[in-house]
Amino acid sequence: MNVSGLRYVLAVARTGSIAAASTHLNIAASAISRQISNLESELDCVLFERRPRGMVLSPAGELLAEHARQTLLRAEQVAADIQELQGLARGFIRVATSEGFALDLLPNAIAGFHAAHPGIRFEVQMLPPAQVTHVVAAGDADIGITFALAPSSLVAVAYDNAVEMVALSAPDHPLARRPAIRLADLKPYPIAVPTLDTTARRVFDAACLAEGITIEPTLTANILSALLPFVRRTKGLALMSALTVQTPVRLGELVCIPVHARMSLMRGIQVQVMRDRKLPHAVQAFLRQLVAALPPTESGGF
Repeated sequence: MNVSGLRYVLAVARTGSIAAASTHLNIAASAISRQISNLESELDCVLFERRPRGMVLSPAGELLAEHARQTLLRAEQVAADIQELQGLARGFIRVATSEGFALDLLPNAIAGFHAAHPGIRFEVQMLPPAQVTHVVAAGDADIGITFALAPSSLVAVAYDNAVEMVALSAPDHPLARRPAIRLADLKPYPIAVPTLDTTARRVFDAACLAEGITIEPTLTANILSALLPFVRRTKGLALMSALTVQTPVRLGELVCIPVHARMSLMRGIQVQVMRDRKLPHAVQAFLRQLVAALPPTESGGF
């Protein structure tokens, strides 16, 4: 049972097809298919069930996938231990993130870490918040950073805090010089918000409902970056975390306006790692730097 075959099984299980796994791994589909066939012959069982929505692990496949995850994690740990003999000269860090951190905070943290440790490589996946937790729990990412409305027992939490959403505007917006605004102050202006399946939208809608306010968004998007040009070029406002736009706010390109509401506009932030896993030295070092870039917690952080 070779390591490549185990890696291919996990890729097909995660993506739902050999073709998608081929694209993700940059390996020929025929090679992936052949390795899976070899494993099925070796183990005398069917590893995947072919269904209309894609390939799904069989009961035997589930057992093999769990073994594959543990085997690959152990192999990665051995490689990391060997690399640690060279300090932080080499290493590979996989980060899963929700979009709110992918636009500004995380890239800046990576750039700062790279400046000090140019031999460390990174891979970043941008995912919905719940999926961030799942890929960390499965060992497919070393670190996850995400907004979270509820705690999860699937992962270990290295940082846990909460931040309020703000109204984002252009510097010349009529509300930009206000020290704070209320929800009702948003009504006369075009509003840009994320889609209904996001934590930001759920918190915003609940706050409006609590005050009996109806705000019809002018722009709804499932990509936060689509909201920013709208804010820059109109008298519109967008609702999001200030952490999402730290650099443009610091440069004076955008303005964050605190919003006072009867119901809290706070959202939880978590930095997550896999439970009971010894993190490689490079991952530990970057984890400390990432947590340091976030608002301090009452306990002082990680």
